[in-house]
Amino acid sequence: MFKTPTTLGLLIILKYSSQCLPPSFDNVLITVNEKDEKISGCITPDTLKFKGEVAKISAVNQNIPDLNRGAVRDISTKFNIDFSRNNIDIIREEAFLNLSGLEQIDLSKNNIIWIGENAFVNLPTLRLLDLAYNKISVSSRAFNNLPELRVIDLSDNNLDSFDQSWFYRTPRLDSISFRLNRLRSIPRAAFINLPSIEYLYFHSNKIEDIHPDAFKGLRNLRLLVISENRVKSFEINFHTPSELGAVGIQFNNITYISDKMLEMIRPNLRSFWITGNPWQCGCFDKLINWSIKNRVTISFVCLQYEYVCVYPKTNPYQCLEREDADFYNGFSNNFGNETKCKPHWSK
Repeated sequence: MFKTPTTLGLLIILKYSSQCLPPSFDNVLITVNEKDEKISGCITPDTLKFKGEVAKISAVNQNIPDLNRGAVRDISTKFNIDFSRNNIDIIREEAFLNLSGLEQIDLSKNNIIWIGENAFVNLPTLRLLDLAYNKISVSSRAFNNLPELRVIDLSDNNLDSFDQSWFYRTPRLDSISFRLNRLRSIPRAAFINLPSIEYLYFHSNKIEDIHPDAFKGLRNLRLLVISENRVKSFEINFHTPSELGAVGIQFNNITYISDKMLEMIRPNLRSFWITGNPWQCGCFDKLINWSIKNRVTISFVCLQYEYVCVYPKTNPYQCLEREDADFYNGFSNNFGNETKCKPHWSK
């Protein structure tokens, strides 16, 4: 039967669009709604043996080096993806393509070293993205045009820096975890383009410097955890009136906190975790009295802890901003050892 050029062209386009070049899966065992099957090429309604309404697709403990363009595509139902523990190295542009109902992606515990620009673009219902326990480098706008994204976990990835440009057109993003990375600073206006942020986790990094205006523009910030770092000063310009309900600054090198800082965080604060810092005894007493007066639960000591504060060389009973020279040598040696006391906050 004769085919017009237009019809023939359409058939070629449709055939090409249904293929995965290069393929992402090679005889990989996946589970669709708790039913196992093998898949090669890419995951689409046409390549799946399962023909019902997809709720979850899992591939765990498999060998999937790369997720190429269209690795998972053209599924319209509400569903989640679990691709954890698969030795994935690279996620390329549009790896998740035309998935109008995708709500969660778990890519934790792989070996991801690169996430390309637009790797997760145009996923209109994606709410949660778990990239913890990888080796990630992130390109600009890797998380682009995700209107419903609420939570992203970048824990334990050896990141030494971050850029808010990674998150482009993510107007509802409210929680980011950077725990267990190698961040050394939080720069000025680090989240100015992400005003919906409510929860930030920076614990277990190498942060020494936090710019006073690091959290400028975050009017809804409710939880901030910067524990287990190397921070010496906690003098930050939070939005007022502050919405902060909990702040964790355990196991740093903080000796002093100003009355201005306490007044700034006071309005909605309920929990303030301060264990493991070499507080001046005058500042420590001030914190305790302030917490009682304002009904703030303050964590400052564990049963194994012998020391809770230090006396400076001069004016030892006053809470003053001081230089290291005003303290005795080794004044911080009995502090900052997280093995002595488990932090009281949890993610």
